[in-house]
Amino acid sequence: MATVSALSLPMREASDYFARKVRLPTRAYTDIADGQHAAAFVVAGAARDSLLSSLQAAIQKAIDQGTGLDEFRRDFRQIVTAEGWSYNGGEGWRTRTIFETNLRSAYSAGKWAQAMATKATRPWLRYTAVMDEATRPEHRAWHGTILRWDDPWWRTHMPPCGWGCRCTIQSLSDRDLKRFGWRPSEQAPPIVWEDRTIRTPDGDVTVKVPQGIDYGFAHNPGAGAFGHGAETAAMERHGAWEPLMAPGAPEVAKPDIPVDPPRAGLGPRATPGDADDLRAVLRAALGGEDQAILTDPVGDQVLIGQAIVDHMLEQSRRQDGREAFFPLLPELIEDPAEIWMGFAQNSVTGRVALRRRYIKAVDIGRGMRLGLVADQDDGWWSGLTTFRGRLSGQDALRSGYLVYRR
Repeated sequence: MATVSALSLPMREASDYFARKVRLPTRAYTDIADGQHAAAFVVAGAARDSLLSSLQAAIQKAIDQGTGLDEFRRDFRQIVTAEGWSYNGGEGWRTRTIFETNLRSAYSAGKWAQAMATKATRPWLRYTAVMDEATRPEHRAWHGTILRWDDPWWRTHMPPCGWGCRCTIQSLSDRDLKRFGWRPSEQAPPIVWEDRTIRTPDGDVTVKVPQGIDYGFAHNPGAGAFGHGAETAAMERHGAWEPLMAPGAPEVAKPDIPVDPPRAGLGPRATPGDADDLRAVLRAALGGEDQAILTDPVGDQVLIGQAIVDHMLEQSRRQDGREAFFPLLPELIEDPAEIWMGFAQNSVTGRVALRRRYIKAVDIGRGMRLGLVADQDDGWWSGLTTFRGRLSGQDALRSGYLVYRR
């Protein structure tokens, strides 16, 4: 039997996958689904960042050091006691679910990354089930399926395919197939989508899920995190980015954004079309430095640097004088009114990108208010938007998952 303890050996790719996850508070496991799990670390019902941070560190230790379930349970007890967290279910069931689900997904992502690194010489992937009395009938039927790495079937059927699923994959070369006497499958097993009712804190919701796969598992963890290897960036230019939102995600009220007095005054404008002058304006706003690392209210660090200028220079319409607001960037990150998190998936590679959006309103005098919106995609600065007027008229910008509200 492929136990988690047997899998818990250090794997760099699995460690990288888990370490890059961003903590997201949730009410229930239905708050996010499928590919969103490739970018976010969640524990159902864990809403405090300090609690999530401690649980994430305990799982990271297990991946990096190969510690097992017993060690995680000791860590879990200490964390729960320190945080005063009241959770649903018994300790044995809850700790096993958290531990095994996260480790199996991390090792799945690691195996995918390794397979993508060798796909030129080992283009085949074989679905492998444990084949004992606990194996699901559908997973038993999929056992031995051999398909190319780029077959669409792997987008939804990359193990684990459900709670407690112990299936995995093998990457194979043509020589391997000949040695084992295996042949590639003539076609992928059929994907039959069925309606399933899930219970959310807001009531029951009907979702479509492939037969044999539990809700939230119909995705490829490795593709969501790493794409298809070295050519991912080039491939993604040919695919649209499609927003991801779980059917059971919470509805969030959007009250008026409070208007703050600015901590800094507005800065100068750059000479139109002068990139060096634009960079100098940002440098002055950052205290003479090319970049600054700021910490937001939930403890995440944000790098502000010349990428802002690069973004503005990409299109002439962005060179509209918004550099005058550069001095307000530190307070936008350090004291925003709201922080939102959103997910998008590339239609070609399946990689999931994470957008973090900071929102703030400031009074700039003479009865005028200024809205500031800063975006980061996958940890890289991607945009600064400013507008005058009430932020309530810009509710489309307040989308995704609310992770902070002052």
